[in-house]
Amino acid sequence: MRKVLSATVICLLAGVVLLAAGKVQPLNVKTGLWQVSTTTTMNGLPEIPPEMQARLDQMTPEQRAKMEAMMKSRFGGTPQTASYKKCVTKEELESNPWNKPEEKCDWTVVNSTGSDMEVKTNSCTTGKNVGMMQINVDLKIHVVDSENVQATMQLTSTGNNGTTMVGSGTYTGKWLGALCPAGTN
Repeated sequence: MRKVLSATVICLLAGVVLLAAGKVQPLNVKTGLWQVSTTTTMNGLPEIPPEMQARLDQMTPEQRAKMEAMMKSRFGGTPQTASYKKCVTKEELESNPWNKPEEKCDWTVVNSTGSDMEVKTNSCTTGKNVGMMQINVDLKIHVVDSENVQATMQLTSTGNNGTTMVGSGTYTGKWLGALCPAGTN
């Protein structure tokens, strides 16, 4: 279940997109280390992978109730917050600068200027359980100034079994410095 949530959130945290056909105007921000903070809200339960269902079936009624309560909390409209650091290079400003390394999304740039970018995807995968869901994300990024970025996101995700999740999110990116510590992607 965490892998499905992580994959969904990772897709939501994409920030900027892979170079689309034609000329993409890169966002006018500084390169280097960025801190990205997110608040997302999800409604609807994702499709449960068979291996997770097998584990749920083996739990005691008390364990299962606890797990179901946790899932309802995460996918029942309770805002979830997260943050991560990302090293952004000049080349990535035309591709996907705030993308987490484990994310695999095919993004399309809908509109692009130096201060605003709208991107969409209907194809995100990460981890082994994500292929079961069709994820559609509309992300709008706004450059406040060269050291601050804001974004909003709308998401719809449909499982093979017909389950549907909808979500929304807000993101802020803050430039921390020109140098990236070793091991920061």
